[in-house]
Amino acid sequence: MKKKGFLLAEETLKMILAVIAIGFLAFFLTSLYFNSVDNQNRIKAEASLERLKDVIMNEEVSTEVVSDITPAGWNLFSFAGEKKPNSCSGENCLCICDDVVDTILFVTDRQIKECDGKGICEIVPELEDFGEIKIESPSISVEVLKSESKIIIRKK
Repeated sequence: MKKKGFLLAEETLKMILAVIAIGFLAFFLTSLYFNSVDNQNRIKAEASLERLKDVIMNEEVSTEVVSDITPAGWNLFSFAGEKKPNSCSGENCLCICDDVVDTILFVTDRQIKECDGKGICEIVPELEDFGEIKIESPSISVEVLKSESKIIIRKK
């Protein structure tokens, strides 16, 4: 008597294990890729926010345009109300972070948590609330206006 059924089960098991291994490999490579992209976007956001902070701190200039704000697809947020990311320490702050949908039922303050966890924020005490500015591909320019007691940022 031949055992054809046993060979079929053995080959099927090998095939299933191979598919599972390929699935894990694809998941690992995808995770590695997106982690790398997130790190690159974070570095770009840090550089953009540093340039904005330099313009804001420059006492000699009252109005200046800051160009090449990146990364594309992220947003520039002002937090000047009551709800702010923890990294702002209760002060008005300027953040660059990825935009999330904040209108899901029973989930509040998702954008604040996103900016706190994966975004970059700088404290700017005199910042006037402008909401959000979408950073479009490849980059945008913003105008920084400074008056006696306010700092206004708007898309150029």
